[in-house]
Amino acid sequence: MATRPPLVSDQPQEDAPTASRRHRLAALRRPSGIVLTSLVAAYVLARLFLLTRGAPYRAYDSGSYAGRLDQSDPTATLSFTGRSPRLWGTPLLYSLADSDRTRIVLQTLVAIVAWVVLVVALWVCLRSLLPRVVMAVALFGLALTPPVYLWDHALLSEALSINLGLLTAGLLVLWLRTGSRIALVAMTASTVWWIFTRQDVLVFVGILLLVLAGLAWRSRERRRLALASLAVLLVALAGNAVILDRTDGAFQKWSASGLPQTEETFLYRLTAQIMDDPKMRATYYEELGMPVCPGAEMVGSRVRYQISSMRNAYENCPDLVAWADKYKFSSGYRYVLADPGHYLAITGRILPEALNGPLPNAYGTTVPLLPAPVRAVYFPARDLVLPLGAAVALLAVVLGLWGGAWRRRRWLMVAGVVLIPVSLVSVLASLMFSAGEYSRFGIQEAIYLRIVLVLLVAAVVDAALNRSAEKAPRDLP
Repeated sequence: MATRPPLVSDQPQEDAPTASRRHRLAALRRPSGIVLTSLVAAYVLARLFLLTRGAPYRAYDSGSYAGRLDQSDPTATLSFTGRSPRLWGTPLLYSLADSDRTRIVLQTLVAIVAWVVLVVALWVCLRSLLPRVVMAVALFGLALTPPVYLWDHALLSEALSINLGLLTAGLLVLWLRTGSRIALVAMTASTVWWIFTRQDVLVFVGILLLVLAGLAWRSRERRRLALASLAVLLVALAGNAVILDRTDGAFQKWSASGLPQTEETFLYRLTAQIMDDPKMRATYYEELGMPVCPGAEMVGSRVRYQISSMRNAYENCPDLVAWADKYKFSSGYRYVLADPGHYLAITGRILPEALNGPLPNAYGTTVPLLPAPVRAVYFPARDLVLPLGAAVALLAVVLGLWGGAWRRRRWLMVAGVVLIPVSLVSVLASLMFSAGEYSRFGIQEAIYLRIVLVLLVAAVVDAALNRSAEKAPRDLP
């Protein structure tokens, strides 16, 4: 007697989590999955190699993030209500460790996760193996250059700020591409943490808010989730604003000058820029109404960055103290409006330094890994960084128009083109309110700009390889 074939309902059914795991394992067994896994493994091993041979680096202001070396309480610099010298983002990470060595281990682990998530997210957005491999190798290579990885060995806020930005971007792309709620929740948490690392990340956070608001407006499927994430981030920004003045005052007992952070920053600008530049000094006197202070002029023209000497001269000029109390925060952009030509001339000199990373061993000891020519590809001579970067970006945009990348990889091209001016605005804002250590203050944007250039090139190559097979594709839902 013939037997009937089994019905579909007779077959053993897998539950959803099991099917999802099987799908992921099958994807990893595909050629592209094997390549990605191999590249990630190589990157992780390289970062662990650098970690085992690297040493913690303490700068003059590391104590305001990680406590002093002779301090037994690792949470002395941590406060969620603004009673610490810094925002709580970096001190929170450092409070989880009891030694500087463990702190750089934690920073390295955050960096590994951030770069891997970013590469995986962009890998999903690209469709051909060649541009995927080019993108992954280029980004992992960038992460292994000294101007990038050395910040993970420094007890400063730059490392966490850079890596949380990368992690946020990668998780955002994964949510947009896959719809994963886990990715959205993780992205929101990462952004909240990022908001409380440094004030200069707020330009990038603003772009993220616009993305979420746009999705809430245009996408019915993602509206509720986008609005929920947006609400959380707005609350975090409000909290940042509430504690900022209190944190500024708490900085006073940790500072080199014994002054609040905004006032000490003004003194650094007074020493390193205003009093050292006769034309700028004249603009401040004649156009901005800054009182004349001969003692401050003398200090600024003789010893740069000697903040204690400048403080003594500054406090002996009560009119200058009163003026600074009123204009110390706004004097930077008021100077730009008063003398834009001189501002552009100065910016033209310091912007290449800000966007090309610090000199070797400036913020830690370099560990030999990649050949010197590889570093030169990412960080060329300072007089070449702006023209080369502009040339690569312009070429990618033109080739994208010619090869169809603006149709087939629209979101990747738009993201790249938007992030270039946003990064430049961010670094210019940082330079407007600070002085000296330009390569430190611009390192976050320097790294982001290089990632954007890699993204644009990969999108152009990917679109060119798939031009004949695709019809009006969209990278992101």
